[in-house]
Amino acid sequence: MMSLVAVTACGTDEPPPTVTFVSPEPGATFARDVLADHGALVAAVPVQLEIGGDIARVALTRDETAFGDADEDGAITAQLRTDGAATLTATAYDADDQVLASATIDIAITAAQAASCQAWLDLYQLDYTTGPTNLGIADPITVKAPVNGVAYRFNGNTEQRKTVYGDCSLIKSLAEAAPIMREHDIAELVDIGIYNYRCIDQTKTPPSCTMSQHAYAKAIDIAAFVDGAGTKYSVLTDWLIDPATTTCSAATEGDKDTLLHTVICALKAADVWNIVLTPNYNSAHRNHFHVDLTPDADTIKREVPTFDPLVLDIPTAEALLAD
Repeated sequence: MMSLVAVTACGTDEPPPTVTFVSPEPGATFARDVLADHGALVAAVPVQLEIGGDIARVALTRDETAFGDADEDGAITAQLRTDGAATLTATAYDADDQVLASATIDIAITAAQAASCQAWLDLYQLDYTTGPTNLGIADPITVKAPVNGVAYRFNGNTEQRKTVYGDCSLIKSLAEAAPIMREHDIAELVDIGIYNYRCIDQTKTPPSCTMSQHAYAKAIDIAAFVDGAGTKYSVLTDWLIDPATTTCSAATEGDKDTLLHTVICALKAADVWNIVLTPNYNSAHRNHFHVDLTPDADTIKREVPTFDPLVLDIPTAEALLAD
């Protein structure tokens, strides 16, 4: 649907100011298959406006998101990150920033589609090679770091990783995690390991056991985040243990505890990983977040600010045994 509103002034022979959408067509659908500068996949929607009358500028918005002003020819590209119905609004202003006219158009945004995991890596424009082959890893990938704008460093090392190795599904999840981390000025993720062919119960010998997701290179243990200014946010020293089942709704204390909670809960709310174990889980996780891609699993009870509240059933103890 498209609509137009014009504000006219009395006592003038000047043509009334107008703004209308030439394109896109009402109801047009656009996929989020373009990598934006901030690392997220967006729908790049080219907009052409027809502008009439004495107008200083025309701004394009979607709800509270501003895309900037159209150029002198009425052209602008909107980058939309959220799936579903979208109403674009073009608003014309005079030199005093008073509204003169507006128009809206309804379009639809859909998620990107990819034929394979590696096709997803291509969408994220990652520089990667397949392999090397290791026991347990179905689709091994070596990707050059930083991964989608986020650097990686093994805990205790002074130099950052030049590459990250894991199953393709894990590398894809790191690419998906990057824009959320970057929104919070996270420049570096400090980890304590990805691939380790082992049982969850390390007193047992593979494969005669319940295997850890680390055995498939579908898990990463996160020890800390480092922001753009070089400040480190350590899970061991900066995370405060929360009351049971309230990881993402508990009160936090201090900037570092707050950032750790905000980032890990935002990542879980975005379904980047299926399982997230924090220091709240047990003492073995006091120094790291364990995150993995266990099929059909979901752990954190999600009540995350800035996201639509989504509260999941609390899992059984068996479901949580995914370290």
